[in-house]
Amino acid sequence: MIGDVAFETRKKLEQCREAAGDEWDDEEIYFVADELKRAFPKLAFTQVSYCAGILALPR
Repeated sequence: MIGDVAFETRKKLEQCREAAGDEWDDEEIYFVADELKRAFPKLAFTQVSYCAGILALPR
């Protein structure tokens, strides 16, 4: 399990980036669940706030 700044889709990440304005950290890499699912099809994602989520892989 990983809990971090994470988004379900690239669109949601971009919406958050726009809303954050100058507060956005362009040097950080943010998780995008639907993009990670290409490599990890069993990945589960739970959004816990507008900019945070939990990514989990089953055993």
